[in-house]
Amino acid sequence: MRSKLGFLLKYTYRFRWWYLGGIIFLWLTIWTSVTIPQYIRQSIDIINEGLGANQKAFYHYILILFGLAILLILVRTLSRILIFVPARLIEKQLKGELFRKLSSFSKDYFDQNSTGSIISRVNNDINGVRMITGFGFLQTGNILFSLSVTPYKMWELSPALTLYCIIPVIVIFLIVRVGMVIMVKNTHRRMDTLQRLSGKTISFLSGNSIIKSYNIFKWAEEELGKENVSLFGYTMKITWIRSFIFPLLSNLEQILKIVILFAGGVFVIEGHFTIGQLAEYIAYSALLTHPVMGLGWVLTILQQGFVGITSLQTIMNRKGVDENKKALPPPQQEKLFDREITLKDLTYTYHNGDRPQLRNISFSIKRGQIVGITGKVGSGKTTLINILNGYLRPSPGQVFFGDTDIHTLTGQDIRAVVRTVTQEVFLFSDTIENNIRFGSKRHNATRSLEEVIFKSSFSDELSRFPMQEKTLVGEKGIMLSGGQKQRISLARALYTPCQVLILDDVFSAVDADTERFLIRQILTDRPAETLIIVSNRISVLEKTDFTIVLNEGTIEATGTHHELINQSAFYRETWELQKYK
Repeated sequence: MRSKLGFLLKYTYRFRWWYLGGIIFLWLTIWTSVTIPQYIRQSIDIINEGLGANQKAFYHYILILFGLAILLILVRTLSRILIFVPARLIEKQLKGELFRKLSSFSKDYFDQNSTGSIISRVNNDINGVRMITGFGFLQTGNILFSLSVTPYKMWELSPALTLYCIIPVIVIFLIVRVGMVIMVKNTHRRMDTLQRLSGKTISFLSGNSIIKSYNIFKWAEEELGKENVSLFGYTMKITWIRSFIFPLLSNLEQILKIVILFAGGVFVIEGHFTIGQLAEYIAYSALLTHPVMGLGWVLTILQQGFVGITSLQTIMNRKGVDENKKALPPPQQEKLFDREITLKDLTYTYHNGDRPQLRNISFSIKRGQIVGITGKVGSGKTTLINILNGYLRPSPGQVFFGDTDIHTLTGQDIRAVVRTVTQEVFLFSDTIENNIRFGSKRHNATRSLEEVIFKSSFSDELSRFPMQEKTLVGEKGIMLSGGQKQRISLARALYTPCQVLILDDVFSAVDADTERFLIRQILTDRPAETLIIVSNRISVLEKTDFTIVLNEGTIEATGTHHELINQSAFYRETWELQKYK
């Protein structure tokens, strides 16, 4: 609990003057509310006694009541503005910090956590924090102020009648407290189920084409149905408790009115109370029941919000890859790859792996070279390039950019030098033009849009689109073929300059003619000073300065095309299979 309160204090302290103003106007709201019944009493007593000589005093009280009503509207509005606005600003700040924190995590985190659970935290959990710092804060202040002033005013009028009113309040509060404990448990379970349901929903929507091709709609429906039924069950348990608790709270005012009218009416008959005093007491009881009714909402908001804070803290307290590291200034980033990239006895094991994915990898890439990487499926090619581009981080002393250990660099430093075009293309739901220009604001583009479209062999197909470069590609590029997406991704890499360009199997989805055209454009135009090409196409690898052949995480052979034909059985067999095609 202490850590959760510390979490809230960290964000609310920045807006302390807002909240202080809100508390002041909230106190004025309560003061105005408890002052109004006094003038109601005096006005009713004057009417009961007959206006007569008191007519002037009556109109005076009416004007005071009118002024107090206007004041109440003003101070109540200001109290809400001064509390709700910082709550929204805290929500904005939290979303920004959470995004930056998630951006600092390595690939391992996203392998272990589904997109749905992350989205659920961003939306539901942060919304819970906003409710605590906004409505929850307001209602807590309202309850504390009201329960400190209203019962005192009621006790001044009649201690005996106040004791009668306290009994149903205490009974209902105890019932509500027990119900809230049960609600907390079910809310925890509901949030966990909601995260799993969000994850499966996004997964099935993303893989809709696979579900269609294998005709497994029933299985997908059953999987979603299990989580949906579980979510429904927990929601209904919470609803049943609320349907019992909230009517009790909402009818508390009516219960107190019955008690007051019965006991207070007796006091009026016996002459201990005036009719005006009875009306004043009823007004106070209404002011008492509102915070007690709000107590149910506050408890619900607090327990949901604290569940959300626990979930957020699992992200915020996790260390990012670049925690406590400072990015280099741009001039120093440009000098990182001034000579070569060196790997010294590199060994890498995934966090959830039981054996190394790469073992004893050593080689150097000099500035200006074209280097090929090839090997069987699962040989470690993708792991190797993900280390070179900073997505995976090896142990210290294994990878160097010049004399700088990659372990000391931030991801921003590395990717200022290295750019990667992967076989798993991601396109934003935007136009072709914006997808190609993506990220160019951070780097000065050296080529025109038309030039990179031509060099990526996409000009002819683009001209057949009615909207051409303004064509929307759809979610993740669903409107385009695999080859078209791959060439747009390549055009994006060619649009802005870089020192090292990694091409990870970018020719896998194109035909032979397109492949030859792309190879010619890439090797003659040199979009980067240094090229690292991951491919099993010998027509590409034979044009490199040297090629590394990986086998089960180790280097099987290194050399030129002619050297590898003699040194590597895999390379030779691949060449023999492809040379007659």
